[in-house]
Amino acid sequence: MKKISWVWGVPLLVIMLDQWSKQYILNHLPLGSGQTVIPGFFDVVHYRNPGAAFGMLANLSETTRSWLFYVLALVAGIFLAYYWKSLKPQEKLSKIAVPLVYGGIIGNIIDRVRFGNVVDFLSFHWRELAAWPAFNVADSAITVAVILLVIEGLRGVHKS
Repeated sequence: MKKISWVWGVPLLVIMLDQWSKQYILNHLPLGSGQTVIPGFFDVVHYRNPGAAFGMLANLSETTRSWLFYVLALVAGIFLAYYWKSLKPQEKLSKIAVPLVYGGIIGNIIDRVRFGNVVDFLSFHWRELAAWPAFNVADSAITVAVILLVIEGLRGVHKS
């Protein structure tokens, strides 16, 4: 039972934090606006991303893009379920990563269903020289999951 609660608890927490933070942005920042938090480094903004990460595929038609993202989310969900079942007890970071990815995928799919795009609001940059594309809590959960998987892979935990 503990394994089931972990699998459901982490994604639910990610989804709740993601949707709460996005709703806060929707309620407090007009689209396209922002507020500086750390000058020259971090702003809270209100952007909409119709594409995938970093705006990829944003030029596809809305219908094609929507169906593509729904199908990719479904395929990723199925893959993650099979991956989860194959995990060995020593693959602890993967057991954290998989639920994080589920939460991130669902958080962004909720936006796509509600708005046809994803609400992004975290904007990091180095003065005016370089800017990372804005992102959100769901994106952060997926990024942390990928980092955990890379660390685990580099440590060679998957070897029997």
